[in-house]
Amino acid sequence: MLKYPTLSSPHMRFAQLASIFTQLESTSSGTKMRELLSAFFKKAPKADVPSIAHLLLGEIAAEHENVLIGMADKMVIKAIANATGKEEGSVTAISKKKGDVGLAAEALVGRAKGVLTVKEVFDTLHSIARLSGSGSQEKKTAMLAQLFKKASPQEAKYIARICVGKLRLGASTMTLLDSLAVAYAGGKHARKELEQAYNTCPDIGMIAKAIASHGIAGIRKAGSGVMVGRPIQMMLAQRVKDIKEIAGRMKHVAAEEKYDGERIQAHKQGDKITLYSRRLENITGQFPDVADAVKRQVNGKSFIIEGEVVPVGKNGKLLPFQVLMQRRRKHDVELYMKKIPTCYYLFDLLYLNGRPYLNAAYPERRKALERIVRPTAAIQLARQVMTTKMEEVADFFQKALKRGCEGIIAKSCEKDSVYRAGARAWLWIKWKKEYVKEMRETLDLAIVGAFFGRGKRAGAYGALLCAAYNPPKERFETVCKLGSGFTDKQLASFPKTLSRWKVPTCPKNVVVTDAMTPDIWFAPGMVVEIVGAEFTKSPNHTCGREHGQGYALRFPRLVRIRDDKKATQATTVKEILQMAGKR
Repeated sequence: MLKYPTLSSPHMRFAQLASIFTQLESTSSGTKMRELLSAFFKKAPKADVPSIAHLLLGEIAAEHENVLIGMADKMVIKAIANATGKEEGSVTAISKKKGDVGLAAEALVGRAKGVLTVKEVFDTLHSIARLSGSGSQEKKTAMLAQLFKKASPQEAKYIARICVGKLRLGASTMTLLDSLAVAYAGGKHARKELEQAYNTCPDIGMIAKAIASHGIAGIRKAGSGVMVGRPIQMMLAQRVKDIKEIAGRMKHVAAEEKYDGERIQAHKQGDKITLYSRRLENITGQFPDVADAVKRQVNGKSFIIEGEVVPVGKNGKLLPFQVLMQRRRKHDVELYMKKIPTCYYLFDLLYLNGRPYLNAAYPERRKALERIVRPTAAIQLARQVMTTKMEEVADFFQKALKRGCEGIIAKSCEKDSVYRAGARAWLWIKWKKEYVKEMRETLDLAIVGAFFGRGKRAGAYGALLCAAYNPPKERFETVCKLGSGFTDKQLASFPKTLSRWKVPTCPKNVVVTDAMTPDIWFAPGMVVEIVGAEFTKSPNHTCGREHGQGYALRFPRLVRIRDDKKATQATTVKEILQMAGKR
């Protein structure tokens, strides 16, 4: 065990955190990771716990805060050269040879010339993130070089990886929540409350601070504190194999149109409107027309509402998601706003003028939403029918398809029909056209590998290895080798698009058989929507694997890239087993 000299500062040495990074990196056992982290948190100064929690995830702030370090490999290489007196070319060569700018930093940085604390590293990275404008790149490089000059080789490795967004220790948010529960609440029994609080307050730093300072009471307070300007994890829907199953799950149903668009959570505080994506990213700048419609047509001093933005054609027909994706851009926003008009279909109210609505039954939330919305061509309430008759649900489903919708969401109208933030609950059930007999299943899968192409695909990726997510085990299990449905443009773009997730070896949270070992590995990051014919048992795939057989999707074909989803929001292994008929 490494020993560190006592600091006059109350903050932890960054070397201690780097040591834990190394231990986590060499550990494949989730249980061992939790043991390491819970013991580490118990000894950490409480003032450092929020920063430590963020850094363990390779971030310096919650995703919705949009605080980005903004450094590519080239800038980090320049900082390493500045700090070590080496030529940039030689640093670049070492980085390419090792396949990791962090390993290059470790190889070139000499003995530590000072003492770095967690606070100093965290604050410096925040200062780097805040820099912008003329000369900012040079200033960022200089500030990072100063960290490298003080750092040990081990510290430099992880600082470099954090800067380029490639820390990837295998410790997920759920791993941290388990560890925090053990460290500060006496055991994993408190994990459920932590997860519920995190879904309402998706900021690991705030959750870590609350439980480290005030225990489980602090978590209950954090979880009940809905705040405008801080997004809430969006509620998810279950799926069924037959529309008749909906009747077995709920009696009083609100059958609502399911749109093929971008789900957006809109927040208003005074005159400020902020739009968040399903990934909890701030996308206000991409949809200024939606923000304006919310500001003009929804009454309330402060509120949080949810809906789906859908592209609309000249005849009023709803257009597919691929059309809307052209609106996700930083440049020419106004041009594309006119070119691709949209309608924001609202379907839920989570907060209004100081009152949280998460624990209100769905009918109450819907009525309150109806009272504050003044519909126009740009903003409307989601169409729905409330009924107890399944034939009316089936009829509404057919009408929704004719309108250009994906299908319907059946929502419970019972007393317990609360908004379950971040949960996939049976209070909402989706029924899409792809689920109808003789049509194909649709899955959202994470890309975890690529195979080199041959023939006309030589020099590009010929196929992608795709995986479903297993939440209880916090891992990705392969389902198919995707090789069809690509356009030539997509094939050409994949090497560059996927490069940010490229890793030298199989990620610890990915389970693959030897028969499906890809030529290139990717940390789960990009999500693709896929259609297929059916599920079959296969010794080559690991999804739901038992007795040497997993489940594979036959004849998979790409539908679209899901930029709006995180890898952990992919179709789950449990869902696939349900679709395959294994309950």
